[in-house]
Amino acid sequence: EYQNLTRAARHLNLSPGAVSQHIRRLEHEYGAVLFTRAAQGMVLTEIGEIIYRDVTTLLKVLDESRGRVERRRAPAALRVGASFTIAEYILPAVLAKLDQPRAGGQNITVRMANSHDVLDQVAHGDADLGLIESPLSLSGLSIRPFLEDRLKVVVGASHPWADRQEITWDELVPAPLIIREPGSGTRLVLETALHNRGISLNQMNVRFVLGTTQAIKAMISQGMGVSVLSPLTIASHERGLFRTLSIHDEALARTLSVAHRWDSLSESAERLVRVLFSVSKKEHPSV
Repeated sequence: EYQNLTRAARHLNLSPGAVSQHIRRLEHEYGAVLFTRAAQGMVLTEIGEIIYRDVTTLLKVLDESRGRVERRRAPAALRVGASFTIAEYILPAVLAKLDQPRAGGQNITVRMANSHDVLDQVAHGDADLGLIESPLSLSGLSIRPFLEDRLKVVVGASHPWADRQEITWDELVPAPLIIREPGSGTRLVLETALHNRGISLNQMNVRFVLGTTQAIKAMISQGMGVSVLSPLTIASHERGLFRTLSIHDEALARTLSVAHRWDSLSESAERLVRVLFSVSKKEHPSV
């Protein structure tokens, strides 16, 4: 790399004589000349190039291995990116069941965003885990489903549809509709279903586009429209305020998934994933 014995010795904090001695030992070990002297300085021979590439690769692998081990032991905060629905309505029960004392008092930081942004957080190393509600994929990431969710039409308790079990697309298209922002997993399910039916979102009577499910529910409770949401978002104490309906001959199904980088997970991240799967199976066996 330095092509000069003195500069290499200075970088290694050794004397030029000591570096020369190490070179002679390596040449004796391999039974070959590793360097030649040229006008531009010391240059690797063909065999020296082979050894240099192999050793560089080994050092890189060793450094990555040490990094993975350190990440498993590190007490740094576990960074979780989560979609709004998962962060607000599933993750609290998961975090409550984590055995924090055994985790050494580790902090957990949760950043809420729509599913596309959460996946970007994981891909760029800004989150250790990503919890998403869209059928997304990205090279280098492992994405595992943990729960199937079926969206419903949500109306207020005094809405004319409140006593019904289902409606049709023909009824929903002209109804005042409140939807999430672009990039939301909930909105993507609706847009996909509309596309499969040959219906454009522009044909819907969209009254409001809001950034959170809580805001949408507040508008529904005020009689400002209807929405398509996950039943997970209706808490037990809110069931007197809302009614959920199916759309005839439409499943509106989606899969909630956990995403992480392929290389490794810390022990705390693995523990959270195990609890996530356990809680989802027990508390939401079929949404």
